[in-house]
Amino acid sequence: VALDLETDPLRSGLVRSLERPRTNVTGLFLDQPAITAKWFELLRQAVPKARRINLLWESSTGPWQLAAAKEVAQKMKFDVDTLVVRDDSEFEQELANGMKRGADALMLLSSPLVRARSKAIAEFCTRQRLPAISPFAEFARAGGLMSYGPDVQDFYLRAATFVHRILKGARAGDLPLLLPTQFELVLNQSAAAALNLELAPALRAAANELIR
Repeated sequence: VALDLETDPLRSGLVRSLERPRTNVTGLFLDQPAITAKWFELLRQAVPKARRINLLWESSTGPWQLAAAKEVAQKMKFDVDTLVVRDDSEFEQELANGMKRGADALMLLSSPLVRARSKAIAEFCTRQRLPAISPFAEFARAGGLMSYGPDVQDFYLRAATFVHRILKGARAGDLPLLLPTQFELVLNQSAAAALNLELAPALRAAANELIR
């Protein structure tokens, strides 16, 4: 039973279809093109002049969300630069290198390692006056500009229902994958003020949580 925010289950070969996996894998996954497109849209609303976006990518997550982000960026006329990290020791240097090459904003691609570093990355963005978006609410609550993603705790609860059904005799390959439809937008108005950004009323109204 997968609880996966990074992998494309079809392109990776984990399942044969979303409705009937027909393998020993089932669970919860994200629609990578849709979620990355929403991140770019939100950055465009919050930082209208942003054109060059750094993508922070933890390489062990596989290529799927990075490929989706690059494809969306091309369609939406953004220039992107990939900051690649392999372990915890590389974050600070790679973020610094990205600033040297120039960026209007930062997009954090999903990984457990990136989530664990939410506070440290938010502090870096504050020091560098860098607008950024993360899939994880911890980032915005720690001082980053915004986050948009599924409720991870809800993911765990939904995963438990798969486990329950399998323990009752269901086959994993017969259980349709779930793609979340409920997402949470968290905006940090203090971070926006420090960046001299005026968040549009429509964007503020769409927020599930507004940090002042």
